[in-house]
Amino acid sequence: MIRRFTGELFFQPAVEELRYLPEGPRVLRNHPEHGARLGWVGIQHAAGVAEGSFNVLDLESGANSTFPLRGRPGFFAETTEPGVVLLGLERELACLDLRTGTLSAAVARIDADPGTIVNDGLAVDGGVLFGTKDLEFKRPIAALYFFDPVTRKVHTVLDGQTCSNGKYLRREATGATLIDIDSAPKRISRYRLDAKLERVLEARLIRPAESLPALPDGLRPAPAGRGEQEGDSVIVAYYNPAEVSDGLAQQIRVSDGAVICEWIIPGSPRVTCPEFVQLDAKVKLLFTTAVEGMPAEIRRRAPGAGCMYIADTEFADLPAPPPLVPVQRTAEDAGKSTGAAD
Repeated sequence: MIRRFTGELFFQPAVEELRYLPEGPRVLRNHPEHGARLGWVGIQHAAGVAEGSFNVLDLESGANSTFPLRGRPGFFAETTEPGVVLLGLERELACLDLRTGTLSAAVARIDADPGTIVNDGLAVDGGVLFGTKDLEFKRPIAALYFFDPVTRKVHTVLDGQTCSNGKYLRREATGATLIDIDSAPKRISRYRLDAKLERVLEARLIRPAESLPALPDGLRPAPAGRGEQEGDSVIVAYYNPAEVSDGLAQQIRVSDGAVICEWIIPGSPRVTCPEFVQLDAKVKLLFTTAVEGMPAEIRRRAPGAGCMYIADTEFADLPAPPPLVPVQRTAEDAGKSTGAAD
């Protein structure tokens, strides 16, 4: 029997621009100020606008700080330097200093198709995994990449994707297991990779595309518990472009694709990403949602579009946080830094 929970409205952005395409929420561990804070990206602020923002939400007060950017951010990862995050921005990686609002010159550039921009990503042991997406959302010209912060080099892990989205990596003795979403063809896949993340050794679908309720978007690994390791199941958010008013997320077991639990997001069908948070001493799921491309008639039925929601879970513990990325900005980087709004 599938367990079900219903989300509640948690945060409503003060301006319409921030409701357009919120993504990639992560609880911040290395913020210079005390208190529970959530980082998230506004990929872009309106249709046809090639600029977005990085945001920090105070989970206790509900106050949100916005850092306008010179392009569209797809993801962020915290670094070992307090208050500095690594951003995937257009087709480059750059560092944003939250203490000053300063955005560095490119830390690395991606040799990607000009019809793509960076999308979802996460820090993993040894570097950062991130993907790109086709701006037309229909051509398999995107790819998944790995960034080595020591050498500042980027290599392709797998190509032929359309919209590389949520992902989770588990290192193992002889390689790694990657759970990866390609949204446009509705693929949630399990890959076996070599230890250097350079070769795909095995690939299979976790669930058939036709069995998915909508476009899979962001994901997070489920915590360990009840005889399972962390990542034996994943929480998948669904972006539903159909004429519906409610959204959905599912917990899916990786071994057989079984749906274990569902979360209903009332009044917001375009759910972009889940994140585990601890509030009131309980493990909960926070969901970002989007307005992007929503016709007026659906918007009237979905008043929570672009807001964040919170929902109960049955988990006792949080999953392990992503590692901090050891990116140290050089004097050359500092000399070329530009304001985040430039």
